[in-house]
Order: sequence, then structure tokens, then C-alpha cells
Amino acid sequence: MSEPEGQALAPIDLERESDEAPEELRRLILFQACDEWFGLPIQWVREIQPLEGITRVPNAPAEILGILNLRGRVLTLFDLAGCLGIPPGTRPSTHAIVLDFADSELLVGLVAQQIAQVRGVPVSAVEPPPRDGSLGALEGVFELEGKVVGVLDLSRVFARALPEWGVAMQTRGAE
Repeated sequence: MSEPEGQALAPIDLERESDEAPEELRRLILFQACDEWFGLPIQWVREIQPLEGITRVPNAPAEILGILNLRGRVLTLFDLAGCLGIPPGTRPSTHAIVLDFADSELLVGLVAQQIAQVRGVPVSAVEPPPRDGSLGALEGVFELEGKVVGVLDLSRVFARALPEWGVAMQTRGAE
């Protein structure tokens, strides 16, 4: 994810001292996938699990990396590279971010190369995403410690792989 040409994102000032009212923060889990940094709103995350024992699914779409057993339940793992139409990462994925779809019996996860942290990001620091067609699943971008981080919109991420989930998540995200 490169910065829009000719535009530099303003870095987040986490140590701002002022008499102003505190700015609204958005809690995101920061992670690396496909060699890029992403933020995912924490309300979508159920848990983080080590990525072990993946079973490949024959004839599955490119977006589905495979399945694994999570405490007796089937967890379907999605690869962001396939969902976003971008090249896969150069390092292996080591974690599964298990997503929380309250209205679904299915367990779904995204694979990540690295989990960084949960961070409160000022709403004003998130700027519109670049008009890059391959990253149409971003709701915004921000700079943190010299890295550009894309904030994922899960309804757009899954719209291609699971159109009915994309619509359901759009409705839930508006709540």
C-alpha cells in the first residue's frame, strides 16, 4: 500500500498536549498481511489464534486459504491477498484473526503475518483511501510510526467472496 502520489499522510500525534477536549478514538487491531499493514475495527475481532493445522479445501476459491479445527468447530480462513486481488506476502502467515459475525454460525478468520497491537487511533487521523482499484476494501488510511496502515471495511473485503455477507456486514457496520 503506497501513499497516493504527491500526498503524504499526516503522522498521528499520540502525545498531543492541549487544553482541547480529548478527540474521539477508534480502536483498531493492527496487523500485517500480504506484506502490508492493516487496521481492523476491534468490534469485528473475536480472538487471535496461532495458525496451525490448516487443511486445504480442493477447488475452493482463491480467497479461501483452508480450514482448521478450532475447539471442535470449523474455522474457514480467508487470505486477504485473494480477497483484495493483491500479491501474496513474502513471509508466511502465523496467526488467524477470528472474526465476530454475531448473526452467523460460521467461524471465519483472516490470516496475518504479524499481529502488532490494539491501538486507539484519532478519528481525524484516518484519511480517505487512495483511489487504487486493488485496495477498494479500505475505508481509510493513516500513518503510524512511518508506516501507512489501511483500515479494512469487512463488507467490501468479503463482497467478492461472499456477497451475502458483504451486505449483512454493511448493515451491521451502520449500527
